[in-house]
Amino acid sequence: MAIRPLFAVGALLACIGCASLPKPTGPEAPAWRDARVLDADPARRLLVEVDRVEGTEPRPRALRMFMKRLRFYADKPDGIEVVVDDLVAADRYEESGQAIRRLARRVRSQLPHRPRDVAVVHVLYAPRYKKFRGYAWARPLMTKTAGRYDAPLILILQDQLKSILWITGARQEGSVLTHEFGHTLGLVGDPSHGMDGHCTNAWCSMYDGVDARTVFLYFWPTLLTGYLPLRFCADCLGDLYPDGVPPGRR
Repeated sequence: MAIRPLFAVGALLACIGCASLPKPTGPEAPAWRDARVLDADPARRLLVEVDRVEGTEPRPRALRMFMKRLRFYADKPDGIEVVVDDLVAADRYEESGQAIRRLARRVRSQLPHRPRDVAVVHVLYAPRYKKFRGYAWARPLMTKTAGRYDAPLILILQDQLKSILWITGARQEGSVLTHEFGHTLGLVGDPSHGMDGHCTNAWCSMYDGVDARTVFLYFWPTLLTGYLPLRFCADCLGDLYPDGVPPGRR
């Protein structure tokens, strides 16, 4: 007799989830993509520099999860390397976009005469920035206060990544790193499946947050194993690769 109420609850969640699905508008369009970070041509090697503000520290398991995703999505015959580099004094960190970009530019290791076949992604760990768990600046920028910044920047806010039972901080951190990496590649720019800067497919790592749809899809995997999405959906893969097939699946 207990099965019927559970089924009714599941059906209700499914209906609510479908009803809350954002409906994108606009024609199908190619998304902007970062070929240097993705492809062997022109960059055969990827360097991920990780700097952190005092009081934060990358979780080793999260970095291992992130590395696994990088190897799956990026075609780099000469390898992918993650280097944990500078420790930044806490009093140097300010919670503003311009200040964060300026700080990141100053602490990032500059490779003199960087070879054309080396791509760089910069990750900065910090305590907080507004209410975000992570944030990404994808394209190179030139500003009066920050100067030229020629690498994608991922910001990880560890104050927002606390363990919730067995949904560990490391799992959350790995999921956020993957999500923000997708932003640096140019994902969710296609209006046929993107809205408000995120994918409309709830099973995609580029979906935004937790709602009825994600609860319905991932309730049991998350409850039993602490599962969090780490994969891009078929629509996002189609934006990144001509055949929709990432290197890790070839």
